[in-house]
Amino acid sequence: MGQDMARILIIGSSAGLGRTVAQGCRADGDWVAMADGATDATGPWDLYIPVNPADPEAPTRAMEAVRADQGALDAVVVAASLVQAAPVGQWTAAMWDEATAVNLRLPFLAAQAAVDLLVASPQASLIFISSTATVRGQPHTHAYQATKAGLAGLVRSLAAELGPRGIRVNVALVGWVDTPQTRAFWSAREDADAGRQAVDGRIPLRRHGRAEEAAALVRYLISPAASYISGAMIPVDGGDTAV
Repeated sequence: MGQDMARILIIGSSAGLGRTVAQGCRADGDWVAMADGATDATGPWDLYIPVNPADPEAPTRAMEAVRADQGALDAVVVAASLVQAAPVGQWTAAMWDEATAVNLRLPFLAAQAAVDLLVASPQASLIFISSTATVRGQPHTHAYQATKAGLAGLVRSLAAELGPRGIRVNVALVGWVDTPQTRAFWSAREDADAGRQAVDGRIPLRRHGRAEEAAALVRYLISPAASYISGAMIPVDGGDTAV
């Protein structure tokens, strides 16, 4: 292992943004493990760990697999996310709990399980891939909005506690980026073309982002170039939340 090679565990989104992050990290020469429950386990990673991100035991099993293979980690990226939409009166307790399990409980349990593997790294980093829903409202996606806002608080508390141990904690607030999740969102709408044009019309850069552009921020936060950044919530949204 070269001195500049990072050992990175990505949890979730093996068919989405997590996969794009993995591709970029492998291109950088990093060792990458992917923990997810996708049917197709092949991809741009050195180790695949089959887990269900909603399972509370998933982070521990992922860390155990990495420990057996590498013995340590430099970065953990939590990319799993669950979006559900329904009018407020149609929401159920089960829907709320499903969203909480993936969007909020998983990041905490991943951080908890990762500390012992990260603490020996000179560039230890925890990164959560979140959403601009953290800072702006949207109808119907109530649990998504609430859990993403809760994740911002978790990042602050983890940064405060883990910073003295040399572990940086940050969150990428991803806006309208062309991913499988975003494409599924638009395909479910009758007025998809008009809706997308309206969104692009309000974004200062006048377009959806590319997955590679969001992944570039995550790769930067992993890198030694971000060694003094912790507790940050950084948008990658074409300026959408700035106006």
